[in-house]
Amino acid sequence: MTAHPPLLRDKRIAVMGSGSGLGLAVARAAEAAGAEVLGIDPEARFDHLAELYRLDPGDPASVDALAQALPDDLDGLALFPALPDGPPARQLAHGLAAPKRLAALLAPRLAPGAGIVVRGAAADANRTGALAVIRAGASLAPGDCDAFAERWSLNAEPTRTPRLIGWAMTAWAQSRAVAWPGLRVNAVIPAAPDGRLPLALAADLGLDAGDGASIAARAAIFLLSDLAQGLTGASLAADGGLSAQTQTRLEGL
Repeated sequence: MTAHPPLLRDKRIAVMGSGSGLGLAVARAAEAAGAEVLGIDPEARFDHLAELYRLDPGDPASVDALAQALPDDLDGLALFPALPDGPPARQLAHGLAAPKRLAALLAPRLAPGAGIVVRGAAADANRTGALAVIRAGASLAPGDCDAFAERWSLNAEPTRTPRLIGWAMTAWAQSRAVAWPGLRVNAVIPAAPDGRLPLALAADLGLDAGDGASIAARAAIFLLSDLAQGLTGASLAADGGLSAQTQTRLEGL
């Protein structure tokens, strides 16, 4: 992988999920691009960070306290929390309700023109039929995750949850791009929640599967940088072409 140009020099960026997976890759890339990186994570892992803020994403009070503790005038907020093992309600709390709540609390205090970047998910043949649950997910509040999982039958089909979280975060980012015109709110679409590429696709690209996290992280750095001024409400596929393969199959191209 190539070195990062200093796109975030003199910027202060908070990264939710900085301790592992795609969030760790974003923290690493942001540091390499010159940023002062403030990590947000349940785990006490300090790699690539100037400061670490501990968070229990399943506790709404912890999210509110974190928002109060973070400094004003952040230049960017990257929301890439790891999706934990366990029932759908726990994944919804960590991957959807908590990052949306944190962004809503911080938005009025971010620097003018700051960037918010979230982890989305690519559309597939099931997305159109899931619009009702996507709308509900985009409005999901902390504390409502158990009822949400029951209402939408996620406990019976838990494997649907990560993709739903990505779709709902993408929809939420687009709605916030309209509601928060002084900020830039965009989504990165990785190949998987942790960024890993499918093995066959990685082989075709001459990469390791784990390189997918670095690909998605570089896309996040671009969206956080001044090069992305005026770009908001966008979904940037950074998945090695996986979403393009899916879309062309769906459309018979």
